[in-house]
Amino acid sequence: MRLTKLVVGVVSLMAALVASQAMAETHKLKVATFITQKHGMSKWIDNWAKGLEEKSGGQLKFEILHGAQMGPPPKYYDLARNGQADIVWHLHGATPGRFELVEISHLPFLFCSAEQATMVLNNSVLREKYLDAEHKGTKVLALFMHPPGQINMNGDAIKTVADLKGKAIRPASRAVGAFIGALGGKPVGLPPTAMAEALQKGTIDGTFTDYGGAGLAFQLGPHLKNITEMYAYTVSFTLAMNPATFDGLPADLQAMIEESFAGKSAEIGQVWDELGVIGKGVLKKAGVKINMLDDGELDKFRAIGEKVSAEYIATVDKKGKPASEVLAMMKDLIKEVGPVGPGCQQ
Repeated sequence: MRLTKLVVGVVSLMAALVASQAMAETHKLKVATFITQKHGMSKWIDNWAKGLEEKSGGQLKFEILHGAQMGPPPKYYDLARNGQADIVWHLHGATPGRFELVEISHLPFLFCSAEQATMVLNNSVLREKYLDAEHKGTKVLALFMHPPGQINMNGDAIKTVADLKGKAIRPASRAVGAFIGALGGKPVGLPPTAMAEALQKGTIDGTFTDYGGAGLAFQLGPHLKNITEMYAYTVSFTLAMNPATFDGLPADLQAMIEESFAGKSAEIGQVWDELGVIGKGVLKKAGVKINMLDDGELDKFRAIGEKVSAEYIATVDKKGKPASEVLAMMKDLIKEVGPVGPGCQQ
């Protein structure tokens, strides 16, 4: 009897020790981004990771690799899928056609600010019904949208639709490329990290990007002469996680990670929008001229944008995907969220 009690006691003690070790186990997660450490969203990710490390009492530890240390932007989604990285910051436009429903958010003149766009894209019903399913092989932690972009040129300003004819312009995504083509330009696919060199060498005449991207993230100021401000489009990103990594975490840490994004969409969008304000100031200080379209010309751009949007939706619908439903829901959510953010006041 004494031996039995002793065995039971030893087993209980060992179980308690194992449970204690499991509770104290450190889980190291590798996070990879292609943007510089100085970028506002890199800082947001750094702060997010630091907050989780503190809240978990050190059970979560993050190694963050900024600045494309794991390769060019198109690789990042698959880094999460194959487990080379546990979490990645991925640009949907870097892998054209892979996220056709998400890319509806890139259509011309749909959103007026990053705050508005990010709140819409992270709507729980929109994501659960349509968007998360496109991210096969990963777990979506959050979707992000940058502020609406402008036309950035290394030469003369774009003041009319006709001014874009024959110009080589780098698009931010496939939808933006279709818009450039419809405007008479020649879309030239390049990773965002190659924009500065391409502008400097004259490989491209310009690029569609937002003020924060042009002025801060990719430091295009020295290679630009004119910007046409039109808040023409947005592009999307995801913070995606390897599902096996997530499933391997204790339930409390899983919940902690998911809860870290609850109610954060407006905050994320505001960070992006503030980057746009700062980036615009940097560009103006660098001597880049900001040009405005008159109402008649802006209407022409918008009319072409509507045609591009209709063609894109029809093409995706024909593939049997619910593009029309997604666009309709996005437009309803835009009305619900309202015109929030600096771009919405233009």
